[in-house]
Parts: sequence; structure tokens; C-alpha cells
Amino acid sequence: MKKIKRTFVFINKWGFYTFVKECIDRIVDHYYEMYFNIDTTGYVTTEELKSEHPDWGGYGAVYYSYMINTLSKLEVDIPSSTLLDYGCGKGRVLAYAASRNYKKIIGVENSKFLMERARENIQKMKHRRTSDVLLEECDAQNFQIPSSVNIIYFYKPFGGLTLERVIENINFSYKKLPRRIYIIFWNDDEFEKMIINHKWITQTHHSQPHPVISCGIYETNP
Repeated sequence: MKKIKRTFVFINKWGFYTFVKECIDRIVDHYYEMYFNIDTTGYVTTEELKSEHPDWGGYGAVYYSYMINTLSKLEVDIPSSTLLDYGCGKGRVLAYAASRNYKKIIGVENSKFLMERARENIQKMKHRRTSDVLLEECDAQNFQIPSSVNIIYFYKPFGGLTLERVIENINFSYKKLPRRIYIIFWNDDEFEKMIINHKWITQTHHSQPHPVISCGIYETNP
């Protein structure tokens, strides 16, 4: 009964079309989880993560269909690209990227619990084509971005001072070796406000695939 009630509440709030789309997205998620033989589902609160850092949020993963569609918009040569996922969580983006033959994939995660799940998923995943996958358990603001990184992915893992310092680190890496860097940031309102006066980066695409989920794609300027 509770599920039926939630269904009617959802339809009443967002409409039948969004409900059908949501059902399809969940079916697609289930397919990819089985295809890769991983488990990146569910939501984990900050309390469950035992996180006391005010900048960090809980864990949740964006739908595969949204993630795949967004990554497909980047004009990059995948076999020569390095993808960095900040707040990689249980490793959904890492697993998909590893199946696409990126040159290197890096996951940065502050939570020991989530990092353990990510390691397990990458180790047991099927259809892996990228062997060079680096998982770093650390505070994101202390991670030094390698000069090979040209794609940076955020599913809004943190905000505040941590995000400010990570943006500074991206800028530093870019200045050290000027190159085209693509940045994907989900629910990017705070990110947009922080880089509004930055001349080295520009938003090139914005989408709203879900009533409560938005995405911005940014590029460093040549």
C-alpha cells in the first residue's frame, strides 16, 4: 500500500510522463548493474557514513542513462583520455568508464565505507577494458590532479570550502599544463556561482533530465 501511495503522490507532483520515464530509467539501471556485475544502488546518508564534514553530502548515484548521455556529449578521444571522478562513491561512473576503454580512470572518495564498495565493484566487474584504475581515499581538496586528466566528473559530492579549493586545484592543474578539460557537474547551481567570474572556464551545455536533477558541462578556455 505504501508503494502505491508513493506512486500516486509522485504522479500527482511530477506527472505521468515523468513517472514512466523514471520507471524506464530504473529498468536501465538494473540492466547495467547486472551487466557489470556490480552494486552501486541505494542512498547512504551522512549519518550512516559517519561523516562530520559539513561540506560533504550523502551517497546517491545518478541514473545510468543520464550519465551515459552526458558523457557522450564530450568531444574526446576515449582511449587517450583520463577521467577523474570526485566523490566516486560505490564506483558507478568508474565501472562504466572502465568498460569504455579510457586510458586511465581515477576515483577520489573521502568515505572509507564507500571506497571499500568501489574497490569491490571494480575488482569483480565484468566487461572491463581499462586496466589502469586508481582509487584514492582522501580529502578531495588535498588531491593533486595529474596533468593527464581531461575529464572531471562531479555528482555534487561536496560544496562549500571543499568545492572552492577543488576548483582552485583544477585551475592550478590547467595553468600548469594548459589543455582542454571537460567538467561535468550535476546539480551545478553552487558550482556555477563559484566560477561565474572565472575567465578560464565556460559552461557549454546545460540540461534538466529530471525535475530535481540538472547538469552543466564546462570547458576550460584555450
